[in-house]
Amino acid sequence: MWWAASKQLVLGVALVGCVQCTSYVRHGTGLYHDGRYIEAAEVFERTEARLREAPPQERAEYSLYRGMTLLALGDVHGAQRWLRYTSQVEMRYPSALSPERKNLLARGFADLNRRLAPGPTTGPPNTAVAASQPPPPMPRPPPQNVRTLVPRR
Repeated sequence: MWWAASKQLVLGVALVGCVQCTSYVRHGTGLYHDGRYIEAAEVFERTEARLREAPPQERAEYSLYRGMTLLALGDVHGAQRWLRYTSQVEMRYPSALSPERKNLLARGFADLNRRLAPGPTTGPPNTAVAASQPPPPMPRPPPQNVRTLVPRR
């Protein structure tokens, strides 16, 4: 009887440990889906050290949502780093991401590439628009040989 009870206790502790391992990923992912990007970024940043010991599926999900969170916050280079890491994990472990998450990764890369693309170059101004606008006023030259009672500056 004692042996069965201790066996169940060990199993229960192991299950709780597994839930705690992935709870930070779920928590950050939930915050991301709720649009609470700053809080999600904080959760991911605080739990990054756990990533070394995490299984591939957890690493892939963590890095995907951390990258997407940073992308939503406008940190393009941070997002690029984490989305590339996700891609590396997925290449090494092809089943690390579900098909839905693979689609999210593809959308993330598409958005990232759009943001990293060079913008339009600034060339000479459009002459039609420039001709219709009056030129800026010219500064007045200082008066010369003018007598006044007001002191000059």
